[in-house]
Amino acid sequence: MDLTRRDFIKLIGGGATGAIVFSACGVPDEELYFQSPNKLPEDQVTGIDNWYATLGSNGEGLAVRIMEGRAKKVEGNSDYPSNTGAHSYSNEAELQILYHPERLESPLVRDGNRGSGKWIEIGWNDAYQRINDQLNTLGHDKSRFVTKPLGGRSNSIISAFSDELGNKLLSYSSFDDTNLINALNIITGSNNMPKLDIGNSDMVLNFGMDFLNSSYSQAMFGREYGKFRTSPRGNLYHIEPRLSLTATNSDEWIFCELGTEGMIASAIAYVLISEKLVNTDFAKKINLNDLSGFTPEKISKITGVKSDKIVDLAHKLAKSKHPLIIGGDTASGNTNGSSNMIAIYALNLLLGNINKEGGLILNPDSPLADLHSSRTTSSYQEILSLIGDIDSGTTNSLFINQVDLNYSVSGNINFKSSLSKLGLIVSMNSFVDDTSQYADIILPLNTQFESWGNDVPVIGPGYEVVGFQQPIVKSQFSNKGRQSGTKSAEEIVMELSNIMDFKNKYSGKTMKDILMDDAKSIMNLNRGSIRANDLKTFWNGLLSRGGWWDVKSRVSKSGKTKLKKWPKINSPEFSSSTSSYHLIPFKTTVSDGSLANLPWLQGLTDPMTTIAWETWVEINEQEADKLKIKEGDVLEIDNGNGRKIKAVAYPTPATPPNVLSVPVGGGQMTGRYTSGFGTNIYSIMNTSYDPNTGAHAWSSNKVNIKKTKKNINIPKFEGRFEETKRDPHNHVIKIKSSDSDH
Repeated sequence: MDLTRRDFIKLIGGGATGAIVFSACGVPDEELYFQSPNKLPEDQVTGIDNWYATLGSNGEGLAVRIMEGRAKKVEGNSDYPSNTGAHSYSNEAELQILYHPERLESPLVRDGNRGSGKWIEIGWNDAYQRINDQLNTLGHDKSRFVTKPLGGRSNSIISAFSDELGNKLLSYSSFDDTNLINALNIITGSNNMPKLDIGNSDMVLNFGMDFLNSSYSQAMFGREYGKFRTSPRGNLYHIEPRLSLTATNSDEWIFCELGTEGMIASAIAYVLISEKLVNTDFAKKINLNDLSGFTPEKISKITGVKSDKIVDLAHKLAKSKHPLIIGGDTASGNTNGSSNMIAIYALNLLLGNINKEGGLILNPDSPLADLHSSRTTSSYQEILSLIGDIDSGTTNSLFINQVDLNYSVSGNINFKSSLSKLGLIVSMNSFVDDTSQYADIILPLNTQFESWGNDVPVIGPGYEVVGFQQPIVKSQFSNKGRQSGTKSAEEIVMELSNIMDFKNKYSGKTMKDILMDDAKSIMNLNRGSIRANDLKTFWNGLLSRGGWWDVKSRVSKSGKTKLKKWPKINSPEFSSSTSSYHLIPFKTTVSDGSLANLPWLQGLTDPMTTIAWETWVEINEQEADKLKIKEGDVLEIDNGNGRKIKAVAYPTPATPPNVLSVPVGGGQMTGRYTSGFGTNIYSIMNTSYDPNTGAHAWSSNKVNIKKTKKNINIPKFEGRFEETKRDPHNHVIKIKSSDSDH
C-alpha cells in the first residue's frame, strides 16, 4: 500500500494500535530506524516539555525548553546572577546554529587544491592520525593554535594543548579589548574586570561604549540599563563621534572628534581638581601642572566639545552621589586608545567610586585557583606577529578554532597568501567559512547545546560565580556512528593529546570528568548557593541551577591602583592625511560577522536604520545633498591604498559631516546565507595598532567616496511617504441616502 505523510500522521494519532498498524503496512525497518524520535520527534509526541539550565555562547545563564529530544525555545535563567532571566536575540539564534542545514557532520579531508571546495568524509581516528603524522614531519614546535575568545575550563584545556605544542595560545577577535582590559587593570589593580554598576548609578558619563550592543552580554547590560532608568532615574551622557544605539538612548549625545575622548576626560579632571570639587587620595596626588594643557578652552578647539559643556559635565559629576564614568569601542579603537581608556576610567579614581555602589564594583578571584574569566583576546600586534612567522617559515602548521582570520584580518594583509605557505591547516568549526575552506582537515564541532563546559563571567556581578554548561540535547549527528558525527573542541584536543603522547593534568580524562573535579572542589568549600554532603547531589544541584555562586564573597577593599600620575594623552594618528572622511566600523545583529550565517540574525533589522541583508554606509544628509547622493546609491569607498569596497548610501542627519559609518559582517565568500550579501569592510581597514598595548586601531581609518551609477532599493522597514492631502478647513462631507435600497 502507498503511505502518504497525511496517512502517516493519522496513524500515529491513533495511539499504540495505529503505530502497530503502521509498522505492519510494509514500511521498511530502515525507514523506521532513520526516522527516530531524534530526527522526527512528532513520531512520539508526549506533550511534556522539560527546561534545562545551561550557558550561552557569551556566558549568559540560559534555560532551554526541550520537547521530544529537540530544543524549542531559549529563555534567560532567572537564577543566574549575570543576566537574572534576561536574554538577547543572539541567545535565541543559538537554536539555529544547532539545526543549521549547513552544519558539518563528519571530519573532512581536502580532496584537491586548497580552496577548491572538494572534501572527503573520514573517521575521527583517521583524522587524528593524519594530523599526528603531519606534525611529526613538520615539527610540533612550529605549530600555532588560534582560537576564538574562550572562558572557563575550555580556555585551560586548549591552552594546555597549545603549551604542549610549544607555543602560547592566541585568542583572536576582530574588535579586541586589549586597551580596555589594560586600563581597568591599571585603575583597579585587579586582573578581573569590574562590574560597571550602571543600575545603581545616578549619572553615567559614557565615552563611546555601545554597551546596549555589547559583545560581552547584551542581556546583562540591558538589565542594568532598565534598572538605571527606574526610579530614582539616572541620567546618561554619551560622548562619541557616531550616533550608536547607546547614544540614541542617552539623555544627551555629545559629538566629539574621533580619538579625542581622553583629552575630554583630562579636561574634566582639570575642572574637578582646579575648582577643588574632589578631595580623594588620588586627587591629592595629581599635579595640576600635568593637566595645564587640558583646560576646557584649549581642549574645546581640538575636540569639538564646547568648553561650557566640559565644565557642566564636571560639575554634574561632582554633585552626583553615585557617578560612573565608562568608555570603550570607538574611544578604545585608536592609536591612542590605551591612554584614552586610562584617562577615562581614572575619573572614577578622582571621584572615589571604586568598589562603591553605582561605581566600579571589584570582582573577586574565582573559587578555583586555576579557573579564570579568560574570555579576553590577544592583541592585534600578536596576530600580526603570527602572520609574519608564517610568511618567514617560523610557523608551518596552524590550528584554528572558530575564527575566520581570512575574512576579518585587515585588508592590507594578504592572509590567503600566508595560508598557502603552511604545511598543515587544521580547522575546528561547525561550518565551512572563508578560512576553513583553505584547510587541509576540518574537524566538526558540537554546538553550545551539545557540549559540557563551565565559565567564570568576564564581567561578574561583584561576587564569585561559576556557571556550568550541560548538553541539553543529543548530538545531532550521533546516529552516524562513533567515527563520524561532531565533538567539542575540548574533546578533540584531549583525544589528540593522547595520540600525540602529550602529558598534562587533563590527560586521559573526559570533559565531564574534569567538570566533576571542579564541582567537587567547589562542594568542599561548603558555602554559597548550593551545599550538599555528596558529590552526586551537589552535581545535580549545579546542573539544575546552571552554576554556583556566593553572594557573600565580595571584595571588601577599594583596590590598589597602579596609576601614580595623570596619563599622557597622545594625539590619534589616522591612515591617511589626504582622505576626507573618518570610517567607523560598527557591529550589528550579526556581531563581528561570526553570526552572519544565521538567517534569523541577517533578517533581524538594525535597530537604528531598520536595514537587513545589506552593507550600508551612513553619511551626513547635508553632505549627501552636496555630493548629489541619495538613499540607495551605490558608493565606492576607497582607503587610498588600492583597496575599495562598495556599499549602499543611507543619508541621515545623525551622522557628522566628516564621518562615514559602515557595519561589519557582510561580504563573506562561503555559505548559503552569507555569500553574495553585502561587502567586507575589513578588506579596507588598515593595520595600525596602539604602540603601548598592540591593540588594533580599528577606528583610525580615513577614506574617500565616489558615487557610482547604480542605485538599489535598500531592504528595510522604514520608508518615506508623501503626506496625504487634507482639507485645511476640516469640512464635513455630507452623505445622503441613494434611491437604491442597497
